[in-house]
Amino acid sequence: MRWWRTLWESEWQGILLGHWVVAIAILVIGFFIGRLIARGLSRVFHIALGKIREDISQKELHALMRPAWLFPLFLIALYGAASIVRFLHLPEPYISWVKRIFEALALLAIGLLGSRLLAVVQTILAAQYQKSGETYKLQLVHPLFTIGRIVLFLLIGFLMLEHTLKLNVAPFLTTLGLGGVAVALAAQETLQHFIGALAIFADKPFQIGDIVRLDASTAGTIEKIGLRSTQIRTFDNHLLIIPNKRLAESPLENISRTGERRVLFRIGVLYNTPIEVLDKLFEELKTALNELPFLARPAAVYLTNFLDSSMEVTIITFVRMDYEDSSGTAPLPIFYFQDKIAHTILHTIRRYEPHTSFAFPTRILHVASLPQAYAALSKAPSDGQ
Repeated sequence: MRWWRTLWESEWQGILLGHWVVAIAILVIGFFIGRLIARGLSRVFHIALGKIREDISQKELHALMRPAWLFPLFLIALYGAASIVRFLHLPEPYISWVKRIFEALALLAIGLLGSRLLAVVQTILAAQYQKSGETYKLQLVHPLFTIGRIVLFLLIGFLMLEHTLKLNVAPFLTTLGLGGVAVALAAQETLQHFIGALAIFADKPFQIGDIVRLDASTAGTIEKIGLRSTQIRTFDNHLLIIPNKRLAESPLENISRTGERRVLFRIGVLYNTPIEVLDKLFEELKTALNELPFLARPAAVYLTNFLDSSMEVTIITFVRMDYEDSSGTAPLPIFYFQDKIAHTILHTIRRYEPHTSFAFPTRILHVASLPQAYAALSKAPSDGQ
């Protein structure tokens, strides 16, 4: 084995061949072992996620985190190999610069790890939103995490400049802060809409498909929730585009999340309706309405006012918004319930004709005495003169 010892103690570029062999072995072995270590770290990380791991598979997690595991392991192997070959006998100033570069790469590895962790969180949130049907939130996930990565790498970049080039980054941060303030002032309205979108996504006052009412003249179905505005399709099939700032600041009624909703009718019946007929009509109206399968509570019928041409009858019902018809359709529009209740009221009152019926505007004129002009006209000649 003398030849092996001779070869081992030989030099190339002023470094023993044995050291070259060890350095190359560290790089090769580090490459293969690093892949095994990376897979093991991904498996441990997946187990540590607990219940959240249902939203991301181990394969997806490993694909996202693999660069973050391999890069620092590669740096360790490379630094070990460089130490074995004594940094190729570089002069001390150059060795100092090489070590600074390794420090900068170590900071970059930390930034890469943070970026990959953000990607994991983004993937988990996207899966949760897909599972819950809140797909409109996906449009917020990507820009937020993109901004997070940009801020993270900016900080890493400033740290690298400070540790590697020994630069004072305070002026850069001050300039960046002033620039951020200028941009914020220039895009103030856009930022307000974006913050409004964040408030909507966080509080969840409504979702796509919900029926909402902003005021007496603005009501409809949510079609799209964007970063700047929300689109509402009115019952007249008009598309309203409302800024998120207004939605976040204005009172809003989510009709779809109401378990029951009131349906009220005011009708007029004839004044000449007998009292016993009116009482019987009220009882029959209550019985007929309470047989409707979608009522949430018993119906109420009241005599509420005496109008010019009729007696006002108020009928109050509460319907279940989660009711399904024979076809299994749910939720049903409010017009469905209004139609069924109105038909019931119509058929019930029509059965009591001619004792009573729906009143319409009428006026009776009582003449106390004949005008003198009519008396004079009656004495005129028959020929019309």
